[in-house]
Amino acid sequence: MHPLVYKIIKMFFAFLFRIIMRWKIKGKENRPELGSLVIMANHVSFLDPPVVGCIMNRPVHFMAKEDLFKIPVISWFIKKMGAFPIKRGKPDRKALRKSLAVLKNEEILGLFPEGTRYKQGKPGKARSGAVVIPIRMKAPILPVGIKYKGLRLYISIGQPFELKGFYNRKLTRNDVKQAGDIIMKKIKDELSAI
Repeated sequence: MHPLVYKIIKMFFAFLFRIIMRWKIKGKENRPELGSLVIMANHVSFLDPPVVGCIMNRPVHFMAKEDLFKIPVISWFIKKMGAFPIKRGKPDRKALRKSLAVLKNEEILGLFPEGTRYKQGKPGKARSGAVVIPIRMKAPILPVGIKYKGLRLYISIGQPFELKGFYNRKLTRNDVKQAGDIIMKKIKDELSAI
């Protein structure tokens, strides 16, 4: 992540969202000022990562699909913004290690637990990789709902929560599904609040 480039690009997108899309944000007071944090939001548009980056008062590191890092201009752009690649469709230990390092450094990790974009109003299920990371690091999760209505942008930031019931134990497939359902319910609650 390059701090100056990050700041300039964030200013550009914040202008776009504030002036052109006239965004409305609920729940700014729920953003933690310090400590590790995993932001989890629904995913409906390519604009979602900049949206999440702009609503936060600290830099956000994102996972991005590996293919984007093969496109020269986009690769430069997302690297400067603190993104790192993840292989789709199979476990990626390198991406997992990077995610854990971000949280260990008490920084912010941005995840879209569905793993891909879904039609607005029809969120998908949380993928296991996204569920396991905050449990393993005992990191709080900040649920965010993003909704587009025409050219308008609406965001609702929920209260941070933790999946403490899943800490310090070997997770079964059912545990991961249950934790994922909790995450998606929190995100859906924020979408309903918009």
